[in-house]
Amino acid sequence: MQRKSLIALVAATVAAATALTGCSSGGGETTADGKKVINYWNWDPNMVTAMGACVPGFEKANPGYTVKISRYNVPDYFTKLTADFTAGNAPDVFQASGQYYPTYIAQHQIAEIGPLMKKNGYSNEFAKGIDPVKGTDGKTYGLTVDWNATGIYYNKDLLAKAGVTDAQMQHLTWNPTDGGTFGKVVKALTVDEHGVHGNQPGFDPKHVATYGMQLMAPQDPNGSQTFSSFAGALGWQAGDKLPYPTQIPYADPRFSETMKYLRSLSDDGFAPKIGEFGANTSVEDQLTSGKVAMMIQGSWDVATFSGNSKVNVGVAPLVKDSQTDKSLIQAGGDLEFIWQGSKQQDAAYKWLTYMTSNSCQQAAAKANPAFFSGIPSVFDSTAKQVAAKGMDITAFSNYLQHGLTAGANYTNGAGLQTAVVPVFQQYWEHQIGDEVFARLQKTSKQTIGQK
Repeated sequence: MQRKSLIALVAATVAAATALTGCSSGGGETTADGKKVINYWNWDPNMVTAMGACVPGFEKANPGYTVKISRYNVPDYFTKLTADFTAGNAPDVFQASGQYYPTYIAQHQIAEIGPLMKKNGYSNEFAKGIDPVKGTDGKTYGLTVDWNATGIYYNKDLLAKAGVTDAQMQHLTWNPTDGGTFGKVVKALTVDEHGVHGNQPGFDPKHVATYGMQLMAPQDPNGSQTFSSFAGALGWQAGDKLPYPTQIPYADPRFSETMKYLRSLSDDGFAPKIGEFGANTSVEDQLTSGKVAMMIQGSWDVATFSGNSKVNVGVAPLVKDSQTDKSLIQAGGDLEFIWQGSKQQDAAYKWLTYMTSNSCQQAAAKANPAFFSGIPSVFDSTAKQVAAKGMDITAFSNYLQHGLTAGANYTNGAGLQTAVVPVFQQYWEHQIGDEVFARLQKTSKQTIGQK
């Protein structure tokens, strides 16, 4: 998700540029020529581009309607959405994350769509694991429009200088004792200011020019871009019951071993320390500039690096269990819902389901390579499109081929984020020790489920 200040604009009014009458969301607007307006909100500029490409086809199939897409940046998006729930002015269709939608369901802000799906005979061509969104009550409340997952992005030029091959990157194993082949690669890619690599005698960890790995301090409760795959290689998962945990097993020794190892990367000069590059320097910028050689980021960064003339980037799968040669892949996606207060839920349902149609998926994928379609044949065309720009995303193709597993979703996810992430930061800076993980597990149990 993009974490910048609120842009507070209609990023794409992809309906025809005609005057609107009425001012409310949720089924109150019409155009000057009498079309009813379906308001759709999203925070992701990639999705705005992708779904914008779907609007002409939808309007052709539904001539009495037009779609207005508005984008607001995270975290202000959710503040505005909550305020508009209260004011009775929310959009007909909106995107929400696993951190928030369980709370919205509990607050009766999201419409159940199961009856409409049954009535209209809903089906799609999506791959295994990209499923409709169900609540804790087993009812269906939303649809997954695309999919995303994380991978290891690496600077191919720095890789070659360190003597590491692309083939080696496809089978990185990890363990908390010596780091496995992942640990060896991190050391090889780290270079101090005198040109000495991290696996060579005389390496100076206090004066590093290029870090082998990004800062691994967690920025979310389930470590989607940090500890998740590493702890997962040991058999750990981010919850006692998936997809709706009642607590997160932070007290599990496998978790503490993982955190200790990842923190040691910063301690030993193989990854940056907290605050070293400043808040305005993204990890993507660090990779592009050569400050770091590898990072774990989402599939959305394919659009950032494919065809990028400043840096030659490859993508590898997440670290693997040395016994099974499999990575723990917890996929996400753009989750879309209908507001309970919408005055035109049938029309909203048409737009919601159209987003998952083959026609829309093809148009979206063509418009933006960051859009990963859940339809395998459409995704294959994206992979070819990206390959033509010099970037191989076979790692992501293999994820889809072998089936995806949904990650954890938490009621009161925002509260959980606030409760645990600052503690992770304190741990990284050695202000607290391993004893904190038992306390964090209790905190997760107390926090999850609060409305």
